Amino acid sequence: MGTWLLPRSDLTPEQLRVVEMSPDQHRVVLGPPGSGKTQVLVHRAAHLTERYKVPSTRYRLFVFTNVVKEYIRSGVQFLGLPEETACTFDHWCRLFYEDYVSNILPRKSRRGIIDFERIRLSVLDTLESRKALQNSFDFVLVDEGQDLSPEVYDILRLAAKHITVFTDPQQKIFENGAPESFILQKLNLSRRNATLLGAYRNAPYVAYLASHFISDEELRKEYIAQTNTEQKVRERPLCYIAPSFEDETNRLAEIVKQRQIMNERVGIIVPTNRLLHGLAKGLEERGIELEKAIKKESFRGIEVACDFGNNVPKIATFHMAKGLTFDSVLMPRLIERSFPWVRGVARQRILFVGIARATQWVYLSTINNYEISEMEILRKAEAEGHLVIQERDDFRAREEEPEDDDFSVL
Repeated sequence: MGTWLLPRSDLTPEQLRVVEMSPDQHRVVLGPPGSGKTQVLVHRAAHLTERYKVPSTRYRLFVFTNVVKEYIRSGVQFLGLPEETACTFDHWCRLFYEDYVSNILPRKSRRGIIDFERIRLSVLDTLESRKALQNSFDFVLVDEGQDLSPEVYDILRLAAKHITVFTDPQQKIFENGAPESFILQKLNLSRRNATLLGAYRNAPYVAYLASHFISDEELRKEYIAQTNTEQKVRERPLCYIAPSFEDETNRLAEIVKQRQIMNERVGIIVPTNRLLHGLAKGLEERGIELEKAIKKESFRGIEVACDFGNNVPKIATFHMAKGLTFDSVLMPRLIERSFPWVRGVARQRILFVGIARATQWVYLSTINNYEISEMEILRKAEAEGHLVIQERDDFRAREEEPEDDDFSVL
Protein backbone atom coordinates (compact mmCIF):
# COMPACT_ATOMS: atom_id res chain seq x y z
CA MET A 1 0.00 0.00 0.00
CA GLY A 2 1.30 3.46 -0.88
CA THR A 3 1.24 6.19 1.71
CA TRP A 4 0.70 9.94 1.85
CA LEU A 5 3.00 10.12 4.88
CA LEU A 6 6.29 11.98 4.48
CA PRO A 7 9.46 10.51 5.98
CA ARG A 8 10.29 12.16 9.28
CA SER A 9 13.42 13.61 7.67
CA ASP A 10 11.22 15.63 5.26
CA LEU A 11 9.28 17.44 7.99
CA THR A 12 9.89 21.15 8.45
CA PRO A 13 11.78 22.30 11.58
CA GLU A 14 8.52 23.59 13.09
CA GLN A 15 6.72 20.33 12.38
CA LEU A 16 9.57 18.34 13.88
CA ARG A 17 9.56 20.55 16.98
CA VAL A 18 5.90 19.72 17.59
CA VAL A 19 6.54 16.01 16.98
CA GLU A 20 9.22 16.04 19.69
CA MET A 21 7.49 18.20 22.31
CA SER A 22 7.76 16.54 25.70
CA PRO A 23 4.56 15.22 27.32
CA ASP A 24 5.30 16.97 30.61
CA GLN A 25 2.33 19.27 29.98
CA HIS A 26 -0.68 19.27 27.69
CA ARG A 27 -0.20 20.84 24.26
CA VAL A 28 -2.42 22.87 21.92
CA VAL A 29 -1.20 23.34 18.35
CA LEU A 30 -2.79 25.54 15.69
CA GLY A 31 -2.84 23.60 12.42
CA PRO A 32 -4.35 25.47 9.45
CA PRO A 33 -5.32 23.50 6.31
CA GLY A 34 -2.32 21.99 4.57
CA SER A 35 0.10 22.84 7.39
CA GLY A 36 0.86 19.16 7.86
CA LYS A 37 -0.94 18.61 11.15
CA THR A 38 -1.99 15.08 10.21
CA GLN A 39 1.61 14.30 9.29
CA VAL A 40 2.69 15.69 12.65
CA LEU A 41 -0.04 13.85 14.55
CA VAL A 42 1.01 10.44 13.20
CA HIS A 43 4.74 11.09 13.58
CA ARG A 44 4.19 12.40 17.12
CA ALA A 45 2.37 9.21 18.04
CA ALA A 46 5.29 7.15 16.74
CA HIS A 47 7.81 9.37 18.54
CA LEU A 48 6.05 9.18 21.91
CA THR A 49 5.53 5.43 21.73
CA GLU A 50 9.20 4.83 20.91
CA ARG A 51 10.69 7.44 23.20
CA TYR A 52 8.63 6.49 26.27
CA LYS A 53 7.98 2.81 25.43
CA VAL A 54 4.21 3.21 25.47
CA PRO A 55 2.25 0.04 24.60
CA SER A 56 -0.57 0.25 22.08
CA THR A 57 -3.22 -0.14 24.80
CA ARG A 58 -2.00 3.06 26.49
CA TYR A 59 -2.50 5.66 23.74
CA ARG A 60 -4.94 6.76 21.06
CA LEU A 61 -5.04 9.04 18.01
CA PHE A 62 -8.51 10.56 17.91
CA VAL A 63 -9.43 11.65 14.38
CA PHE A 64 -12.54 13.51 13.28
CA THR A 65 -14.35 10.85 11.22
CA ASN A 66 -14.09 7.21 10.25
CA VAL A 67 -13.39 8.41 6.72
CA VAL A 68 -10.28 10.22 7.97
CA LYS A 69 -9.31 7.10 9.89
CA GLU A 70 -9.43 5.13 6.64
CA TYR A 71 -7.51 7.89 4.87
CA ILE A 72 -4.61 7.88 7.35
CA ARG A 73 -4.51 4.08 7.69
CA SER A 74 -1.51 3.68 5.39
CA GLY A 75 0.50 6.24 7.36
CA VAL A 76 -0.30 4.60 10.69
CA GLN A 77 0.70 1.20 9.34
CA PHE A 78 3.84 2.60 7.68
CA LEU A 79 5.14 3.70 11.08
CA GLY A 80 4.28 0.39 12.68
CA LEU A 81 1.41 1.68 14.81
CA PRO A 82 -1.49 -0.75 15.28
CA GLU A 83 -4.50 0.26 13.22
CA GLU A 84 -6.82 0.19 16.23
CA THR A 85 -4.86 2.99 17.93
CA ALA A 86 -6.44 5.48 15.47
CA CYS A 87 -10.18 5.95 15.87
CA THR A 88 -12.87 8.55 16.39
CA PHE A 89 -13.52 9.80 19.91
CA ASP A 90 -17.11 8.56 19.76
CA HIS A 91 -15.95 5.08 18.78
CA TRP A 92 -13.74 4.92 21.87
CA CYS A 93 -16.63 6.21 24.02
CA ARG A 94 -18.85 3.49 22.60
CA LEU A 95 -16.34 0.78 23.52
CA PHE A 96 -15.89 2.27 27.01
CA TYR A 97 -19.67 2.39 27.47
CA GLU A 98 -20.07 -1.25 26.46
CA ASP A 99 -17.25 -2.32 28.81
CA TYR A 100 -18.16 -0.31 31.91
CA VAL A 101 -21.76 0.93 31.61
CA SER A 102 -23.99 -1.35 29.54
CA ASN A 103 -23.85 -3.53 26.44
CA ILE A 104 -27.16 -2.00 25.35
CA LEU A 105 -26.43 1.30 23.63
CA PRO A 106 -28.82 4.25 24.05
CA ARG A 107 -30.50 5.16 20.79
CA LYS A 108 -32.50 8.06 19.49
CA SER A 109 -36.11 7.27 18.68
CA ARG A 110 -35.79 8.16 15.02
CA ARG A 111 -34.39 5.23 13.01
CA GLY A 112 -32.63 3.84 16.06
CA ILE A 113 -29.50 6.00 15.64
CA ILE A 114 -26.96 5.62 18.45
CA ASP A 115 -27.21 8.53 20.91
CA PHE A 116 -23.54 9.46 21.27
CA GLU A 117 -24.34 12.53 23.35
CA ARG A 118 -25.86 10.33 26.06
CA ILE A 119 -22.95 7.92 25.74
CA ARG A 120 -20.40 10.70 26.27
CA LEU A 121 -22.21 11.98 29.36
CA SER A 122 -22.38 8.44 30.78
CA VAL A 123 -18.66 7.96 30.11
CA LEU A 124 -17.92 11.22 31.93
CA ASP A 125 -20.05 10.21 34.92
CA THR A 126 -18.35 6.82 35.07
CA LEU A 127 -14.85 8.29 34.95
CA GLU A 128 -15.71 10.80 37.67
CA SER A 129 -17.08 8.12 39.98
CA ARG A 130 -14.54 5.35 39.30
CA LYS A 131 -11.02 6.65 39.86
CA ALA A 132 -9.50 3.28 38.93
CA LEU A 133 -10.54 3.94 35.31
CA GLN A 134 -8.86 7.35 35.15
CA ASN A 135 -5.54 7.90 33.35
CA SER A 136 -5.99 4.74 31.32
CA PHE A 137 -3.95 6.38 28.54
CA ASP A 138 -0.41 7.71 28.81
CA PHE A 139 -1.21 10.07 25.95
CA VAL A 140 -3.91 10.93 23.41
CA LEU A 141 -3.55 13.04 20.27
CA VAL A 142 -6.64 14.87 19.06
CA ASP A 143 -7.25 16.10 15.51
CA GLU A 144 -9.78 18.85 14.64
CA GLY A 145 -10.20 19.80 18.30
CA GLN A 146 -12.34 22.83 17.45
CA ASP A 147 -15.25 20.59 16.41
CA LEU A 148 -15.38 18.46 19.54
CA SER A 149 -18.05 19.36 22.08
CA PRO A 150 -16.98 20.83 25.45
CA GLU A 151 -17.66 17.70 27.53
CA VAL A 152 -15.05 15.84 25.45
CA TYR A 153 -12.28 17.78 27.19
CA ASP A 154 -13.61 16.88 30.63
CA ILE A 155 -13.49 13.23 29.57
CA LEU A 156 -10.00 13.53 28.09
CA ARG A 157 -8.60 15.15 31.23
CA LEU A 158 -9.77 12.15 33.24
CA ALA A 159 -8.84 9.49 30.68
CA ALA A 160 -5.30 10.58 29.72
CA LYS A 161 -2.13 11.74 31.44
CA HIS A 162 -1.09 13.80 28.40
CA ILE A 163 -3.21 15.45 25.69
CA THR A 164 -2.06 17.10 22.46
CA VAL A 165 -4.83 18.93 20.60
CA PHE A 166 -4.55 20.13 17.00
CA THR A 167 -7.08 22.84 16.27
CA ASP A 168 -7.99 25.54 13.75
CA PRO A 169 -10.94 27.89 14.42
CA GLN A 170 -11.20 28.74 10.72
CA GLN A 171 -12.12 25.10 9.97
CA LYS A 172 -14.81 24.86 12.64
CA ILE A 173 -18.04 23.51 11.14
CA PHE A 174 -20.03 22.71 14.30
CA GLU A 175 -21.27 25.69 16.28
CA ASN A 176 -21.24 23.70 19.53
CA GLY A 177 -17.55 22.89 19.06
CA ALA A 178 -15.14 24.05 21.76
CA PRO A 179 -13.39 27.42 21.16
CA GLU A 180 -9.63 27.54 21.59
CA SER A 181 -9.91 29.63 24.76
CA PHE A 182 -12.07 26.91 26.33
CA ILE A 183 -9.63 24.17 25.32
CA LEU A 184 -6.71 26.11 26.79
CA GLN A 185 -8.58 26.65 30.04
CA LYS A 186 -9.50 22.97 30.36
CA LEU A 187 -5.89 21.95 29.75
CA ASN A 188 -4.52 24.57 32.18
CA LEU A 189 -2.61 26.42 29.47
CA SER A 190 -2.31 30.18 29.06
CA ARG A 191 -1.71 30.03 25.29
CA ARG A 192 -1.17 27.58 22.48
CA ASN A 193 2.23 25.88 22.31
CA ALA A 194 2.90 26.12 18.58
CA THR A 195 1.53 27.20 15.22
CA LEU A 196 2.30 25.13 12.13
CA LEU A 197 3.12 27.51 9.28
CA GLY A 198 5.03 27.52 6.03
CA ALA A 199 3.90 24.17 4.66
CA TYR A 200 0.46 24.81 3.19
CA ARG A 201 -0.60 22.28 0.57
CA ASN A 202 -2.80 24.71 -1.36
CA ALA A 203 -1.30 26.01 -4.59
CA PRO A 204 -1.59 29.81 -4.98
CA TYR A 205 -4.81 29.92 -7.04
CA VAL A 206 -6.58 27.59 -4.60
CA ALA A 207 -5.33 29.54 -1.59
CA TYR A 208 -6.39 32.91 -3.00
CA LEU A 209 -9.92 31.63 -3.61
CA ALA A 210 -10.11 30.02 -0.16
CA SER A 211 -8.88 33.23 1.46
CA HIS A 212 -12.03 35.08 0.37
CA PHE A 213 -13.94 32.96 2.89
CA ILE A 214 -11.76 34.03 5.83
CA SER A 215 -13.69 36.85 7.45
CA ASP A 216 -10.81 38.17 9.56
CA GLU A 217 -8.57 40.32 7.34
CA GLU A 218 -5.41 39.70 9.36
CA LEU A 219 -5.93 35.94 9.31
CA ARG A 220 -6.55 36.13 5.59
CA LYS A 221 -3.25 37.93 4.99
CA GLU A 222 -1.42 35.45 7.19
CA TYR A 223 -2.91 32.51 5.29
CA ILE A 224 -1.90 33.92 1.91
CA ALA A 225 1.59 34.82 3.12
CA GLN A 226 2.29 31.22 4.08
CA THR A 227 1.26 29.66 0.77
CA ASN A 228 4.28 28.17 -0.93
CA THR A 229 3.05 25.08 -2.82
CA GLU A 230 4.04 25.02 -6.49
CA GLN A 231 1.26 25.74 -8.99
CA LYS A 232 1.91 22.91 -11.47
CA VAL A 233 -0.52 24.28 -14.06
CA ARG A 234 -1.63 27.90 -14.34
CA GLU A 235 -5.29 27.12 -14.01
CA ARG A 236 -7.66 29.41 -12.16
CA PRO A 237 -10.56 27.98 -10.16
CA LEU A 238 -13.82 27.89 -12.05
CA CYS A 239 -17.44 28.53 -11.06
CA TYR A 240 -20.12 27.39 -13.49
CA ILE A 241 -23.64 28.85 -13.34
CA ALA A 242 -25.83 26.20 -14.94
CA PRO A 243 -29.23 26.95 -16.51
CA SER A 244 -30.72 23.78 -14.96
CA PHE A 245 -29.99 20.96 -12.55
CA GLU A 246 -29.66 18.56 -15.47
CA ASP A 247 -27.12 20.75 -17.20
CA GLU A 248 -25.14 21.16 -13.97
CA THR A 249 -24.84 17.38 -13.56
CA ASN A 250 -23.87 16.96 -17.21
CA ARG A 251 -21.11 19.55 -16.85
CA LEU A 252 -19.94 17.95 -13.58
CA ALA A 253 -19.59 14.60 -15.36
CA GLU A 254 -17.53 16.26 -18.10
CA ILE A 255 -15.25 17.89 -15.54
CA VAL A 256 -14.68 14.59 -13.72
CA LYS A 257 -13.71 12.90 -17.00
CA GLN A 258 -11.31 15.73 -17.85
CA ARG A 259 -9.56 15.51 -14.48
CA GLN A 260 -9.32 11.71 -14.75
CA ILE A 261 -7.53 12.09 -18.09
CA MET A 262 -5.03 14.22 -16.17
CA ASN A 263 -4.61 11.32 -13.69
CA GLU A 264 -5.72 13.47 -10.76
CA ARG A 265 -7.16 12.47 -7.42
CA VAL A 266 -10.66 14.01 -7.56
CA GLY A 267 -12.89 14.81 -4.62
CA ILE A 268 -16.54 15.85 -5.04
CA ILE A 269 -17.79 17.61 -1.90
CA VAL A 270 -21.48 18.27 -1.18
CA PRO A 271 -23.48 19.60 1.80
CA THR A 272 -25.71 16.62 2.67
CA ASN A 273 -25.84 12.83 2.49
CA ARG A 274 -29.06 13.02 0.51
CA LEU A 275 -27.35 15.14 -2.13
CA LEU A 276 -24.33 12.83 -2.06
CA HIS A 277 -26.42 9.81 -2.99
CA GLY A 278 -28.46 11.72 -5.56
CA LEU A 279 -25.45 13.17 -7.39
CA ALA A 280 -23.60 9.86 -7.19
CA LYS A 281 -26.51 8.17 -8.92
CA GLY A 282 -26.67 10.90 -11.58
CA LEU A 283 -22.94 10.68 -12.30
CA GLU A 284 -23.01 6.87 -12.42
CA GLU A 285 -25.80 7.11 -15.01
CA ARG A 286 -23.40 9.27 -17.04
CA GLY A 287 -20.64 6.66 -16.91
CA ILE A 288 -18.67 8.00 -13.94
CA GLU A 289 -17.34 5.44 -11.47
CA LEU A 290 -17.33 6.87 -7.94
CA GLU A 291 -16.62 5.78 -4.40
CA LYS A 292 -18.72 7.23 -1.58
CA ALA A 293 -16.71 8.43 1.40
CA ILE A 294 -19.41 7.52 3.88
CA LYS A 295 -19.63 5.45 7.03
CA LYS A 296 -22.01 2.60 7.61
CA GLU A 297 -22.79 0.41 10.58
CA SER A 298 -22.35 -3.36 10.30
CA PHE A 299 -22.07 -6.24 12.74
CA ARG A 300 -18.34 -5.46 12.82
CA GLY A 301 -18.98 -1.84 13.81
CA ILE A 302 -18.47 1.31 11.72
CA GLU A 303 -17.01 0.73 8.24
CA VAL A 304 -15.98 3.05 5.40
CA ALA A 305 -16.92 2.07 1.89
CA CYS A 306 -14.01 3.52 -0.09
CA ASP A 307 -10.33 2.90 -0.75
CA PHE A 308 -7.98 5.89 -0.62
CA GLY A 309 -5.22 3.83 -2.19
CA ASN A 310 -6.71 4.24 -5.69
CA ASN A 311 -7.54 7.15 -7.98
CA VAL A 312 -11.28 6.49 -8.28
CA PRO A 313 -13.06 9.83 -7.67
CA LYS A 314 -14.49 10.16 -4.16
CA ILE A 315 -17.71 11.92 -3.20
CA ALA A 316 -18.15 13.12 0.39
CA THR A 317 -20.02 15.65 2.48
CA PHE A 318 -18.17 18.69 3.86
CA HIS A 319 -18.31 16.97 7.26
CA MET A 320 -16.68 13.76 6.00
CA ALA A 321 -14.18 15.57 3.77
CA LYS A 322 -12.42 17.27 6.68
CA GLY A 323 -8.86 16.04 6.84
CA LEU A 324 -8.85 14.70 3.27
CA THR A 325 -6.74 16.00 0.38
CA PHE A 326 -7.33 15.86 -3.38
CA ASP A 327 -5.61 17.28 -6.45
CA SER A 328 -8.90 18.78 -7.62
CA VAL A 329 -11.99 19.50 -5.56
CA LEU A 330 -15.41 19.82 -7.22
CA MET A 331 -18.19 21.50 -5.21
CA PRO A 332 -21.53 21.28 -7.06
CA ARG A 333 -25.07 22.31 -6.13
CA LEU A 334 -24.09 25.52 -4.32
CA ILE A 335 -27.66 26.73 -3.89
CA GLU A 336 -29.49 28.09 -0.86
CA ARG A 337 -31.59 25.03 -0.19
CA SER A 338 -28.46 22.86 -0.04
CA PHE A 339 -27.44 24.69 3.16
CA PRO A 340 -30.68 25.13 5.12
CA TRP A 341 -29.01 24.81 8.53
CA VAL A 342 -26.18 27.32 8.25
CA ARG A 343 -25.60 30.87 7.01
CA GLY A 344 -23.21 33.77 7.37
CA VAL A 345 -19.70 33.28 8.75
CA ALA A 346 -20.44 29.66 9.69
CA ARG A 347 -21.27 28.84 6.07
CA GLN A 348 -18.16 30.68 4.90
CA ARG A 349 -16.08 28.42 7.13
CA ILE A 350 -17.70 25.35 5.59
CA LEU A 351 -16.94 26.58 2.07
CA PHE A 352 -13.38 27.38 3.14
CA VAL A 353 -12.97 23.81 4.42
CA GLY A 354 -14.17 22.42 1.10
CA ILE A 355 -11.95 24.60 -1.08
CA ALA A 356 -8.93 23.99 1.14
CA ARG A 357 -9.11 20.22 0.45
CA ALA A 358 -7.62 20.91 -3.01
CA THR A 359 -3.93 21.10 -3.81
CA GLN A 360 -4.19 22.34 -7.40
CA TRP A 361 -7.65 23.20 -8.71
CA VAL A 362 -11.24 23.93 -7.60
CA TYR A 363 -14.47 23.71 -9.56
CA LEU A 364 -17.71 25.17 -8.19
CA SER A 365 -21.18 25.05 -9.72
CA THR A 366 -24.59 26.49 -8.97
CA ILE A 367 -27.96 26.98 -10.71
CA ASN A 368 -29.11 30.21 -12.26
CA ASN A 369 -31.63 32.00 -10.00
CA TYR A 370 -30.89 29.58 -7.12
CA GLU A 371 -27.36 30.72 -6.21
CA ILE A 372 -26.14 30.78 -2.61
CA SER A 373 -25.80 34.23 -1.06
CA GLU A 374 -22.01 33.75 -1.06
CA MET A 375 -22.05 34.41 -4.81
CA GLU A 376 -21.28 37.97 -3.75
CA ILE A 377 -17.97 36.70 -2.35
CA LEU A 378 -17.32 34.70 -5.50
CA ARG A 379 -17.98 37.79 -7.64
CA LYS A 380 -15.40 39.66 -5.62
CA ALA A 381 -12.94 36.79 -6.12
CA GLU A 382 -13.59 37.01 -9.85
CA ALA A 383 -13.01 40.77 -9.85
CA GLU A 384 -9.64 40.21 -8.17
CA GLY A 385 -8.61 37.58 -10.72
CA HIS A 386 -8.90 34.62 -8.37
CA LEU A 387 -11.82 32.89 -10.08
CA VAL A 388 -13.45 32.47 -13.47
CA ILE A 389 -17.27 32.56 -13.45
CA GLN A 390 -18.94 31.13 -16.53
CA GLU A 391 -22.39 30.30 -17.81
CA ARG A 392 -23.26 27.71 -20.47
CA ASP A 393 -22.83 30.08 -23.41
CA ASP A 394 -19.43 31.10 -22.06
CA PHE A 395 -18.36 27.46 -22.03
CA ARG A 396 -19.42 26.96 -25.63
CA ALA A 397 -17.66 30.11 -26.80
CA ARG A 398 -14.44 29.11 -25.04
CA GLU A 399 -14.55 25.57 -26.44
CA GLU A 400 -15.06 26.84 -29.98
CA GLU A 401 -12.56 29.72 -29.83
CA PRO A 402 -9.96 29.33 -27.04
CA GLU A 403 -8.41 32.49 -25.71
CA ASP A 404 -4.70 33.12 -26.20
CA ASP A 405 -3.95 33.10 -22.50
CA ASP A 406 -1.48 31.55 -20.11
CA PHE A 407 -4.41 30.22 -18.07
CA SER A 408 -6.46 27.14 -18.84
CA VAL A 409 -9.95 26.92 -17.40
CA LEU A 410 -11.03 23.62 -18.93
